[in-house]
Amino acid sequence: MNNETKNEATDAMVDETLKESFPASDAPGWTLGLESHAGELGLTAEAKGARYKTRHALLELLSEDELAHVARLEGEVTLAENEEYIDLALPERGVLVASAERPVDMKHVLPRKALRPETWLKVQQAAHPGWHKSGG
Repeated sequence: MNNETKNEATDAMVDETLKESFPASDAPGWTLGLESHAGELGLTAEAKGARYKTRHALLELLSEDELAHVARLEGEVTLAENEEYIDLALPERGVLVASAERPVDMKHVLPRKALRPETWLKVQQAAHPGWHKSGG
């Protein structure tokens, strides 16, 4: 068997393996199962508008001091492990918890530690109406 024939046979084996293994039944670990690209989600202009309205409504709940604190935290690298936050890029996801495996983009974060407890409760309720986790 010459070199060219060997390469063709190897390429054919790789192609067959790829056909059999994709699409994977489980989402890879680097996806949250919800992509932020509006086109991939098939969001209408109305849905995108609702997302912006929600984000605006959340920020309206904050005092000037809380807004300033959030702005200062944007300079941090990421949130500490297990810190709660709202992703302002996808506020409909509700409260999320920071983890070492999933770094957080601080420019789109509303961290719990920047808000007073009563404001955090209002933010939770506005981000995900009909559901909120009890606690302070």
